[in-house]
Amino acid sequence: MFLLRLEQLFRIGKNEIWREIIEKFVKDYTRILDMPDGSYELCHGAFYNVMSTEVKQDNDFEYHKKYIDIHCTISGVERIEGAFFTHFLGNGNYSEEKDAGFFPSIDEKDCTFYVEVGNCAIFMPYEVHKTLLIDDRPNEKCMRLKKAIIKIPHELWEKAC
Repeated sequence: MFLLRLEQLFRIGKNEIWREIIEKFVKDYTRILDMPDGSYELCHGAFYNVMSTEVKQDNDFEYHKKYIDIHCTISGVERIEGAFFTHFLGNGNYSEEKDAGFFPSIDEKDCTFYVEVGNCAIFMPYEVHKTLLIDDRPNEKCMRLKKAIIKIPHELWEKAC
């Protein structure tokens, strides 16, 4: 789990495949604000989902096994909470088809990110995260959010390192 600026995404991958995926996304980034919600292909099996929604007071934790998730805010601000998978062992469910497992809320969390425009929160497989949360900082009450979630097959990370 970590938070980066969009332009720093190039630094975390160490091969050309990673660079190609990020370059393609960055080319689309300025147009995403005007794009409809949906799924868009990148390359090498990577894609991104565009989502416009209201932020929430609470949400379930989720995790993935097959994809690295990179949450990039296009407009608004989102609070994301992260927790280590060991807090959830023996709980939740997982859908192979959707590559998503969900857990009810727990009291323990290990980090909180405030993902503003131009920031990206990155979650590796099995890193549990709760997204689409209201920014709880004083004087920060943006209720609408538009974001892109880049989904990169985890095997590409393993090839990159």
